[in-house]
Amino acid sequence: MLENGELVVDAVSHCFNHADDNHLHPHAQRWDDETYELGEQLMPEEYVFPEEIFYRNHQPEELERLLFLESQIDYSVYHSLPLDDYFKDGYVSREKGFELRDRNPNRMGMIVDINPLEDDAVEQVEYYAKKKDVDGIKLYPSRYQNGRDLSLQLNEDTVRPVLEKAADLDIGTVGIHKFIPFATAPVKYFRIDDVEEAALAFPELNFEVIHAGFSFLEETVFAMASHDNVYANIENTAHMACSRPKKFARSLGEMLYWAGPDRIVFSSGATALHPQPAIDAIWNFEMPEDLRAGEDYPEVTQEDKEKILGKNKLRLMGKDPEQVKKDIKGDKWDQKIQELKETGEYPAPPWSTYEEPTEGASKERVKYV
Repeated sequence: MLENGELVVDAVSHCFNHADDNHLHPHAQRWDDETYELGEQLMPEEYVFPEEIFYRNHQPEELERLLFLESQIDYSVYHSLPLDDYFKDGYVSREKGFELRDRNPNRMGMIVDINPLEDDAVEQVEYYAKKKDVDGIKLYPSRYQNGRDLSLQLNEDTVRPVLEKAADLDIGTVGIHKFIPFATAPVKYFRIDDVEEAALAFPELNFEVIHAGFSFLEETVFAMASHDNVYANIENTAHMACSRPKKFARSLGEMLYWAGPDRIVFSSGATALHPQPAIDAIWNFEMPEDLRAGEDYPEVTQEDKEKILGKNKLRLMGKDPEQVKKDIKGDKWDQKIQELKETGEYPAPPWSTYEEPTEGASKERVKYV
């Protein structure tokens, strides 16, 4: 929670499995290493993962302590990942997410991964909507099968039945990974042309473009300006406020100029990144004067920051902020937070709540430069 009492809502958290024994494809190690290096590039040095903690199978209880004790996050939405062509458990398993939500029903939501290439993909959407009451579905723009990368754009015949079922069930949100290519998948799969087509075809669905503003900025803001059901989910982009403030300023400035502050949602990307430095950087952010004068970017107000850091995501989920505050007041995390505040150690120091390294941790990483 911010010092002024407003909620911080994390639109994407993950419980990664970076352990060696989770690798299914030779590129899995590369993926792990590039994720680590991204954190090195985006976060202040004191927040960078110790390698012995990063290269492991992260557990739900570790993620919840990271979110609720080491940062000001009050509510988070877990995203499982459908990358079972690279990792045995998909990299971020569904099971951990549902366990987290069951343990923290007033603090966790769930967006579940769907692979449209699976024969029962449409049935999965129905099951998770009706039986598991998920808050949305997560899609990836590419898969790896039979030795080659395959396109899974939102406007393709393989994906359309999944979107149709999601729309029929009023599932609400479709999260689509964009902008950051992985492994050997072509960059063209990560552009957002297909998002615009899907947003027009399915006005009843809201499309969260994950990592919005990290690249393809002009296309992103025009899509947001043209379609009021396209949202910018700034996972990873948020951390550029720490490490590349001018780049972050341009990304945020273009979004505000073309689409306004109401469809930008903060995401931490935990456990890959630590949430707190991005929260601090956004809360203290001021649009550089040269960009305000030269690019006509608006001033970023406290109200804008409150929307980005929490209110927008709650509105998207149909949640009342005041009710969320009531629901979490006095729970186990609130009690622990009050204890930390009494000692002057809230938020707790980075990675201080993590357990000792577990079995199966990777021993080495390779630089890809």
